[in-house]
Amino acid sequence: MIKNIVDYLEITQQRFGDKTAYLDAESSVTFTQLKEDARQIAAGLLKDVPKGAPVLVCMEKCVGSIEAFLGVAYTGAFYVPIDIKMPYERIKLIMDTLSAKVLLTRRNDEIPDEIRQTCKILCIEDLMEASYENRDAEIEKRQRASIDADPAYAIFTSGSTGVPKGVVVSHRSVINFTEWWCETFEFDENEVFANQTPFYFDASVKDIYATLRCGATMHIVPKKLFSLPKQLVHFLNEKEITCIDWVPSALCMIVNFHTLEKETPAHLKKVMFLGEVMPTKQFNMWRRALPDVKYANLYGPTEATGDCTYYKIEREFADDEPIPIGYACNNTEVLLLDGDRLVTEEGETGEICVRGCSLAYGYFRNPEKTQEVFVENPLQKDYHERIYRTGDLAKYNAYGELVFLSRKDSQIKHMGHRIELGEIETALGAVDGIKRACCFYDHKKQKIVSVFEGDTNQEEVIAHLKNRLPVYMIPNQFIKVEEMPVNLNGKIDRVLLKETYLQ
Repeated sequence: MIKNIVDYLEITQQRFGDKTAYLDAESSVTFTQLKEDARQIAAGLLKDVPKGAPVLVCMEKCVGSIEAFLGVAYTGAFYVPIDIKMPYERIKLIMDTLSAKVLLTRRNDEIPDEIRQTCKILCIEDLMEASYENRDAEIEKRQRASIDADPAYAIFTSGSTGVPKGVVVSHRSVINFTEWWCETFEFDENEVFANQTPFYFDASVKDIYATLRCGATMHIVPKKLFSLPKQLVHFLNEKEITCIDWVPSALCMIVNFHTLEKETPAHLKKVMFLGEVMPTKQFNMWRRALPDVKYANLYGPTEATGDCTYYKIEREFADDEPIPIGYACNNTEVLLLDGDRLVTEEGETGEICVRGCSLAYGYFRNPEKTQEVFVENPLQKDYHERIYRTGDLAKYNAYGELVFLSRKDSQIKHMGHRIELGEIETALGAVDGIKRACCFYDHKKQKIVSVFEGDTNQEEVIAHLKNRLPVYMIPNQFIKVEEMPVNLNGKIDRVLLKETYLQ
């Protein structure tokens, strides 16, 4: 019975011990060495970390990060990935929320002095080199006391009040999700993943634990390559990558620079995208260049362990037609709710709500925010059942597939009409010459503002939109930028754009 994520490592190490599991630009580790390193880290943590406590992992994204995650899991504690380049004030907010006593890092990673004064700093290299009495017996004692309901990790997302929210996810949720992920997309020991997303972003959970569960191989792609599309595609070929699960911004960069016209990833079999809406025009460019690849659109929040819906793309889509987010993942149900009413009719808008064991426990030491979105299922009157209200709006299309519309706070009322900004963005994305676009609403001036990157002008954009949108949905202001800003997760940085252009 699998009850802890390290059980995957124990099983896989027996089958594929000598096989390389994870690689970064400087190092690699086999499953056998991974097990040894993780258990050494665990042994070094035992005296300082009680079961169920948070342990910060603050280091450059590397193989050592994964060793640290698993080392924490062996102790029965839970890990919290921290971006080492994150401003100190944000790290401090996270530390204050957690009251964490221990931080794992590497010798060469720079940790601010302020953190060193408030937290015990342990270097994983020191723990790996140390000698511990009764190491395995002490670890097994912790593991016997562990159950699948224990937290595996906490990932901090942004908070509307400026205070980050720590989403606490159990081993049960990770295992349930990993089993669905591997079975649905038929991963096995021959899969070679190219990890793009940061480890403090929930999407990375898929690459890490699918590799561990299947005995596959995962390459950590150097961050600099995501601004060098030609070298990025060369990397995919050099490493014989078979599967990528990336944010749309990374995929769009490759085709916007016409990279696939010069070199195609010869070994690639599966392409997934997640985190934000994939512009259909750029998706079609991928499909024309690699028609035999299997594509999937994934949707889901951190609060549901990553993805709660998926859509295997098998039919054709016009450039101005949104790609559905599809159907609920196995052992998960997605409800469209209008208030407390279930939405079932085609074309009717509802909020995406999720039920099932994929749900996180809530936000660490933040009961108010937890109670706002993790609520009683209004459709279940006979016993207590939680659902998570995502704040995202969707509808069913004629095929019975879910289609994402926008955030609830992206639904605006303009000139007496209720408008989904996501619909305008889809239409913008289909315009010739536009690489990326987004919209927001200037409530003070009552204007729809469009920001776009590309080789076109406002007149051409308006002419295109007039054929696809009613007049009241055409943006009132167009802003052309040299390059669309992206945040640390690789998504369009909408907050920065609003701060820049809303006066």
